[in-house]
Amino acid sequence: MEYRFILRDVYFISDYAGSYAELKEISGDISRAERNVNIIKDSPVIKAVPMLLRRRLNAAGRMAIGLSIEACSRYSVDKVIYASRTGETLRCIKLLQEVYKGEGVSPTEFSASVHNSNIGVFSIINGFYQETTAVSAAENTLGAALTEACASLYGSDMQRVLVVCYEENLSNRIMPIPNADFCHGPFAGALVLERCRDDEISSNVFTFDYAGCGSMNTVDFFRSISFS
Repeated sequence: MEYRFILRDVYFISDYAGSYAELKEISGDISRAERNVNIIKDSPVIKAVPMLLRRRLNAAGRMAIGLSIEACSRYSVDKVIYASRTGETLRCIKLLQEVYKGEGVSPTEFSASVHNSNIGVFSIINGFYQETTAVSAAENTLGAALTEACASLYGSDMQRVLVVCYEENLSNRIMPIPNADFCHGPFAGALVLERCRDDEISSNVFTFDYAGCGSMNTVDFFRSISFS
């Protein structure tokens, strides 16, 4: 099945690419790209997240929320979709280890361990009162996010949605996820999508093939997007 959108804008941030443009400049194996933690530390995107809340978020959460704030400062969106296969896995593992050791569980850490915690933090920071959805579908998480976007734009008569994909770095230590997916550090990418008429022809028309790309590596997907 194919979904057609107007691709209005693309965002990306990681410790090897501070923007979508920088990601597109990387050639070859992404896992060999030069990494620099200062890209994230000094990024205005990350600094847009209030410090008190920023300290409670994991790296991918800070990136996802920072990109969301930037995108929503430029575009009015009807819905925000967060998609992550790893979510708050590392935080949950830490809480379980504390329980196993008989230690007390932090209420703050517990409240932040649910899958939709990051999108909730974004809605509070940005005063976003429209619809939000958090999705996760294992290796099909990317496809699930774009399916949700398609259903929202064409099934609910919305005009514009923001899709944010983000992942933590599990390095294959916790669950059987291929190293190629998450071993090169946390990242976040965002797409601003609009409804597209059936007869519309434009350089910004974006077609997503669920059968071919639904389970695609998210970083590779963002690298493959042609956007001007």
